[in-house]
Amino acid sequence: MIEGEKELTIETDFDGLEPTSHERVFRVYQAVEELGPGLHPMWRIIENTKYTKSTVHRILSAGVRAESFTHPRQGQYGLARGRLVTPADTVSDCAVGDDSVLFREIALLQRQTAQVVIVFSAILIGGTATRQCLHSHVAKRTDFQSALARSTSHTRDRLMRAPLHADAAGLAIQAYLDDAPTSSFIREIRAEGHALSQSPVPGWEMLAAPLFRGRTVTGALALLGLPTQIHRHRYSYVPALMQTAARMSRRSEGAAAMTPAAA
Repeated sequence: MIEGEKELTIETDFDGLEPTSHERVFRVYQAVEELGPGLHPMWRIIENTKYTKSTVHRILSAGVRAESFTHPRQGQYGLARGRLVTPADTVSDCAVGDDSVLFREIALLQRQTAQVVIVFSAILIGGTATRQCLHSHVAKRTDFQSALARSTSHTRDRLMRAPLHADAAGLAIQAYLDDAPTSSFIREIRAEGHALSQSPVPGWEMLAAPLFRGRTVTGALALLGLPTQIHRHRYSYVPALMQTAARMSRRSEGAAAMTPAAA
């Protein structure tokens, strides 16, 4: 590990606040990534995260089921690099599913809008800041599932993880970072509190609002829908999206209500 990099952990960023389930998932992922290629004993991962054995084991097990981690032998885990994971196979069962209130918020938003709902987490360490799919709620949108199945592996990878500038979810995060570019586009996102763009899946658009922990942006909540649906119902989708994002932000311990920053 590069000297000083250890300071850039989620726990340090939040000044000692108890990490949320979202943050624990990505701290475990980060710990495995920092250990490098190959397999690593679980005790090393526990040592790097400082979490309990049961917490780390639960997250690793969910990651194996999601094909984000490999587990070829007892007590040994590694990153499943190059493996494709669709949104329906994400680590949702340990990231959001262990918080029934959060899960209900996401399910309610899906019912309100009848669109695909995806929660993204911000990964702000390393060379390129990215956003990564943490949980998805597709419900009965078989048209989205079909579109995703027809997509290339590159498209599926971009939906799972992409640089912040790639789409609305990333831009909604980027707009609230301290070093965000001062472009008119970014100022507009900050003023409106949401972003709209094409999604990585061809023929689908993405509407996204930031998620916060206190004053720190930690991710984004997004709706994916067909352009005709998004544009026709945008003025009802936006309030529902932002209200849900605000409630989810308040669910983070110590977080204040989400309010758009001044332009």
